[in-house]
Amino acid sequence: MKFFPHCLIWIRSEHRKYWIGAGLLVLVLLAVLISCLSFCHRESSVTPERPYVDQVDGIPLYTQWIPEDSGGRPGIQRTIRYVVIHETGNTSPGADAQAHSAYLMDEGDGSTSWHYTVDDKEIYHHVPDQEVAWHAGDKTKEGGGNLNGIGVELCVNEDGDFEKTFQNGAKLAAYLLHSYGLSIDAVKQHNDFNGKNCPQTIRETDRWQEFLNAVQENLKQYE
Repeated sequence: MKFFPHCLIWIRSEHRKYWIGAGLLVLVLLAVLISCLSFCHRESSVTPERPYVDQVDGIPLYTQWIPEDSGGRPGIQRTIRYVVIHETGNTSPGADAQAHSAYLMDEGDGSTSWHYTVDDKEIYHHVPDQEVAWHAGDKTKEGGGNLNGIGVELCVNEDGDFEKTFQNGAKLAAYLLHSYGLSIDAVKQHNDFNGKNCPQTIRETDRWQEFLNAVQENLKQYE
């Protein structure tokens, strides 16, 4: 008669072990599922690169990727939300788009990079659009200029025609908005992300709305 209670204790013990084991298995499966969903979401949030072209609205576009092991090219994939307008700040003669491309190809200072440089005659493309570049001064802040913005530098070299650069920059911005399904509200200043007085010439001459108007006008050709 004493054997029966001991059997019940053994059965209950084994029963409890079974449920504990089943619970652990469920937790492991949930963790795997969450990990997979997170990975899939991260992968799907990467904006596909636009088709490659050798000109934008008649402006020659040259693609020269900076080295993948450069500090200015971290290789972080992201969602594109903005087109961020800058000025190079370099007024030296000859400091055009090609010169800035050569600077980046030689790895620059290793901590600054951007996607496009525009001058009065051509455009250079330095970093794939879907990769982060270091241009907005806000590190990898969620929703920030670096993490989600395409950096466009406008040349201000004294031997260049800034008015033509201004118009070429507006044409590139319109092309990028069209390519990635963005609205005019996605065109931002460097200043919007870290308060720097950039694009300086445009800001100090109160021409930002004029620039946006030029972008909007150029967008009409894609309608």
